[in-house]
Amino acid sequence: MSENEKKDAQPQGISPLFLMVMLLMVGYAAVAYYKHADANSAAAEPAPQVTMTTPPAIIGEPAPATRNAETGRQIYLTFDDGPCKNTPQVLDILDRYGAKATFFTVGSFVDLYPETAAEIVKRGNLIACHTYTHEFEKCYASADAFFAETEKWKRAVQKACGSLPERICVRFPGGSTTKYAADVREDIIQRINYEGYRWFDWNAADNDKWPKGNTKGLSDTEYFMQSYQECIGWYQDTPDVPVVFLFHDTEEGSVQILPIILQDLIDRGYSFRLLSEHPDWG
Repeated sequence: MSENEKKDAQPQGISPLFLMVMLLMVGYAAVAYYKHADANSAAAEPAPQVTMTTPPAIIGEPAPATRNAETGRQIYLTFDDGPCKNTPQVLDILDRYGAKATFFTVGSFVDLYPETAAEIVKRGNLIACHTYTHEFEKCYASADAFFAETEKWKRAVQKACGSLPERICVRFPGGSTTKYAADVREDIIQRINYEGYRWFDWNAADNDKWPKGNTKGLSDTEYFMQSYQECIGWYQDTPDVPVVFLFHDTEEGSVQILPIILQDLIDRGYSFRLLSEHPDWG
């Protein structure tokens, strides 16, 4: 084979110009690839969303204030018809505001909520009698029927709390002026006195059991607050009058506004007392 034939048979080298063109094409392809990859990545991972947070609504439950200087005003908070599922919350609120109350309990509910009844006493409140059934027909069938209810209440409280109050305090279901008690009221009071018990009605309330008084179509809490403000206003100029205030712990609306009422009473200079500290306790 001649030298020329040998040269023709050998593989030819790549020209510099061809190599430059190939490098440029590879570079353009790489740039295009990475731009496409970045675009896909951005689509797969959307930009983080800005979360707009709205502050929670402020509930009207102010922190307890420092009690005003002693003004001689005294209030006796009372809660009727429990114990019930709301009573532990009521006890917590009272503790928070340094308040005590008298709980006129229904004996059948004491049997249903014995731990709560015991907690009423444990936290320094007074447990009192609102009969065993709170059924008007049963309670006011006669004076004997009323005291049979009272005795049954005593057994329920003894079982739940381990002891009875030193003196039994009674509240008539529906109040002593209820028409259901008209025929036996005096007989019941005479026997209460004979037994050495004490009984109390009330002279202020938030009307949580008197819906027909809500003539303006207010919400429960608005109506209860309006009633409270009106009642407490009666005693603005008579600081020496002891106020016996009626709530029902069975009414959730009363539980909701209780912190606001307690704070307002503190601001007005009231001191909280048990009915066993009332001047008419005797």
